[in-house]
Amino acid sequence: MEHAKSHLVYTIHGFITAFAIACMLVLAGCAQAPADSSAADAESSAVEEASAWQPSKGALTRLDEDGYLYYLDYAKDYYSDEILQALEDAGKTKPACSAFFTHTLDGDPLTCRNYDKLHQVSADDPTPTGLNVVLHCALPGKYESIAVGDAVYCDDDNPLLTRGGPEMEGFNVDLLDTLPYQCMDGMNEKGLMVSVLMVDIKEGDEPTQMVAGASIMLRRLLDDCANVDEAIAYVNSCDMTPSDWQNCHLFVTDAAGNSVVIESRNGELSVVETDVVTNFYVGSDDVADSFRNGKLREEAVKLVDENGEPRYRFGYGHGYHRFTTLASQLEMHRDTNSDVYRTQMTEAEALVMLQSVAQNEQTTAVGTSWTQFTCLYRNAEKTFTVWPFQNWQTACTFNTSGDRLS
Repeated sequence: MEHAKSHLVYTIHGFITAFAIACMLVLAGCAQAPADSSAADAESSAVEEASAWQPSKGALTRLDEDGYLYYLDYAKDYYSDEILQALEDAGKTKPACSAFFTHTLDGDPLTCRNYDKLHQVSADDPTPTGLNVVLHCALPGKYESIAVGDAVYCDDDNPLLTRGGPEMEGFNVDLLDTLPYQCMDGMNEKGLMVSVLMVDIKEGDEPTQMVAGASIMLRRLLDDCANVDEAIAYVNSCDMTPSDWQNCHLFVTDAAGNSVVIESRNGELSVVETDVVTNFYVGSDDVADSFRNGKLREEAVKLVDENGEPRYRFGYGHGYHRFTTLASQLEMHRDTNSDVYRTQMTEAEALVMLQSVAQNEQTTAVGTSWTQFTCLYRNAEKTFTVWPFQNWQTACTFNTSGDRLS
């Protein structure tokens, strides 16, 4: 898919670069990327740990010390009427998030993603919480996949999912029946990777028809599509209408090095080739200058009016600062030897970029949500690594068969 993929930097490089480099220098200074081991040691360790990794099918296995990340080999038919009815009763998603696409120094595609959502223990206790599950699915007739689901969304009114999860007495794994439809990102055995990211429905726009429509679409793409072209064709032809899932858009990448955003606005589909995405529409924007009250205003840069009220209608809104931070850092990794636009970096550098847009109570410049987990997906290798709850010292690596590698 040849294109001049300049990651939607619409002639605003001066502002973007100045802002983002400052963010990068400040935030990356505290980033502790894991040290690389030798290829031989890594392969030996991966084989040894994979051979010892034998979790029970249908049972949760804890992955981190703090209880924010688990593994589940899903054992039910999530296309059954029982599971679909449970999803209709309780399923909902509204993720923020940041994602970008690049290549390793060897030229292999690498998809990089923060999942941002602030869950709190209760209405009376604002302490951030989370229950995230690495989910392996292998239904007959479907592509095998590995994904990460936000288990709190299975029932965010249930204290068993918000106050300690599986460590609490009375927890039953059946509470996670709808988890295949609460996955925020994942990759299948063909190297197709899909992420769900929220977009704001603006005043006057059509509302979405299904609260979990985007995550349902993610599941279908992982189950049935091998590459970006097949994903685009599926979205255009499936029985779900664009209005069913237009509160989110989908970042889709594949093993051949393609990356697009598929989104729906007012029932119309857009497919945009881009290597960075956050939480505003990329298929339509308000980048043009405009006059208001006799003053020239560039909506792409100034997001509020004189009273501090939001002025954007669509585009360059929620997630704009995270977008510019990632976009300008990508520019510094451009592969000048390539005939088409692409970037290259080490995995450690990619992790630092994701850390620079991670969200917590300290990061008011890039948002006030909470980064639940961070992932690096290796599309060609069909493996991914996840860091839970901004714990950069804990990394778990899996392949699409559900084997834990490190």
